[in-house]
Amino acid sequence: MPLPSLLYGLTNSLQPVRRAWMQAVGRVLADTGITTSLATAVLLVSRIGPGASQKALAYELGVHPAALVRLLDQGEASGLLARAGVKDDRRTKVVSLLPAGRRLADQVEKALEELRQELLGDIPPADVETATRVLRLLEERVVGWL
Repeated sequence: MPLPSLLYGLTNSLQPVRRAWMQAVGRVLADTGITTSLATAVLLVSRIGPGASQKALAYELGVHPAALVRLLDQGEASGLLARAGVKDDRRTKVVSLLPAGRRLADQVEKALEELRQELLGDIPPADVETATRVLRLLEERVVGWL
C-alpha cells in the first residue's frame, strides 16, 4: 500500500479508537457510580501527584481550564477531590485527592489494568512498543507544529 494511504489509515483511526476505548472504559467504570470524566480526573490527579495544578490537570484531560471547574465542583461534592490556593499566587489552584478519591483511583487503575490485559494482552510486546513509539512521535510532532 502506498505511504499516503498508510498515513491516512493511521491518522483516520485515532478518533474511532479513542471513542471505542472510552466506551470500554465507561462500561468498566459503570459500577463506580460516577461519570467517566470525573473518574478520569481523579485518576489523573493520582498520577500527577499531590498538589496537581488545575492547569496541568486541564491539559492532561484535554479541556480548557475554565471547563474543568464544573468537574472539580462535582469531585469536591462527591468527597473525592479538594482544591486549594497556592501561597503567593492567588490565580493558581491545586487539586488533591481525598481518602475516598485515593480509593477510587486505586480501584480505577486496577480495573483499567485488567481491561488493557483483556484487550491487548495477546499483542506481542514489540508491537505494543512500536505502536506507542509511533503515537508519541506523532503527538510530539503535532505539538511542535502547533
